Amino acid sequence: MSFKVAVLELNQETNTFSKLKTTLKDFYLCHYFKGQEIETHCRGTNSEIGGFIECCEAYGWTPVYTVAARAEPGGLVEKSMIEHFQRDVAETLAGHKPDGVFIVFHGAMCTESADDAQIELLQFIRGIVGNDIPIAGTFDLHANSAPEMSALLDIAVSFRTYPHVDMAECGRKAGKLLEDAMRGQISPAIAVRQPPMLNGCNDGRTTHACAMTEILEIADQIAAQDGILATSINAGFYDADVFNTGPSAVVCYDRNKVGVAQAVSHAKQLCQEIWNRREDEDNRLQASEMPEAIRAHFASNTKQGPLVIADFSDNPGCGAYSDATTVLKGLLETNIGRAAFGAFCDPLAVEELAAAGIGAQCTVSLGGKVDPKIGGGAITLTGEVIAISDGNITFEGPMFQGLPASLGKSVCFRVGNTDMLISSERQQMLDKNLFRSVGIEPADYDIVVVKSQQHFRAAFGPIASAIIEVDADGLSTANLGARDYKKLRRPIYPLNTETTFSA
Repeated sequence: MSFKVAVLELNQETNTFSKLKTTLKDFYLCHYFKGQEIETHCRGTNSEIGGFIECCEAYGWTPVYTVAARAEPGGLVEKSMIEHFQRDVAETLAGHKPDGVFIVFHGAMCTESADDAQIELLQFIRGIVGNDIPIAGTFDLHANSAPEMSALLDIAVSFRTYPHVDMAECGRKAGKLLEDAMRGQISPAIAVRQPPMLNGCNDGRTTHACAMTEILEIADQIAAQDGILATSINAGFYDADVFNTGPSAVVCYDRNKVGVAQAVSHAKQLCQEIWNRREDEDNRLQASEMPEAIRAHFASNTKQGPLVIADFSDNPGCGAYSDATTVLKGLLETNIGRAAFGAFCDPLAVEELAAAGIGAQCTVSLGGKVDPKIGGGAITLTGEVIAISDGNITFEGPMFQGLPASLGKSVCFRVGNTDMLISSERQQMLDKNLFRSVGIEPADYDIVVVKSQQHFRAAFGPIASAIIEVDADGLSTANLGARDYKKLRRPIYPLNTETTFSA
């Protein structure tokens, strides 16, 4: 029997502290595919839908391609964008009666009309397909998952890697469970629980042994039990001020074999493991410590490859503006070796430099245009325009391998020994092809500064002689006390020292 499966994606990570709203244009800049465009662009890619397409072929499904929409992390998603998306989904689903639905979420998306966009979307889809059709969802491991989601979603599978290099695998796993559900071999459901924590699991990092890797091992032991279909550990996304921000444990189980009380017990056990490791966090430098760390590296380093510095607190992958200048100032003042820096988002500066043309000597004001109060404010620099680009690339990977991306019009601006990638659009520096769009080959430099927190490690880790993370004063700082949270459940660790938890 061949099943008809509808697929859709609504994927954005929302920083509710951002002054910038996320618009329909922002989704088109990343991707907004309709109908057959989804297969054309996602086939063979390391993406959740890439994994879904493999399932279509493996199980003989007839796909119903609706809408796949993904935007760079940013501020609240405009209500008009959600209405546009819902109209497109309803239009492409019209006349189809799917046997199952496959949804790609981020899991930490908020809109002008809903603090939990995942539940908002599930309610909309249930209104179309009814309550008896199985729905499978894939999630980023930085999802803020609410327990209420269990009433609307049958299957949930989250990434297990950060950097996220298992996107297609996540899609394949969710697809296999959806196939089993449509065949009546399982009756899936999910149990979702949260400890009273704002952050945890070492933010989900899996590049070294830490809290997240330990908890995943315990989750795997639970998943190996009869009737447990999947276990997911979400580190949460603390840049969102909503009630359910924070880590969560999600247990997907077969109701034919496991009762809801047992599934909830497993989820609570995993929450206890998250709580027990609540103080496991990576150390990072403050901006004032960076110059000495750079000098110390070059005084003792014997390895090949650039020193990679992560501008942690200005990560557009967390919704930051990508225009903070604090780390840039420290780099220029240190003035050791050839450096590459990017991507710095300043569309006004790009227009000015591009108009001057390649080879022009220019003085330009950079940064501080969205919110001058954070990130170091504006800086005036003089340099040479080295290259101009449309900013369009295809991800080399391993993250998002094969998918398109755009920095918008971009330039390479040389200031002394530093080559800056300045872009018109925000884009986390997680792929070397972003630098290459303006002729910068990262491996050729002594220092490479990336506006990223962790994803950069997948592409830049293999070429780095060492890695330094610098938490300055940008919007995505790990200094949780710097934010004015209003909607969080309370008490919550680490903001409320009296917080306790026992599963």
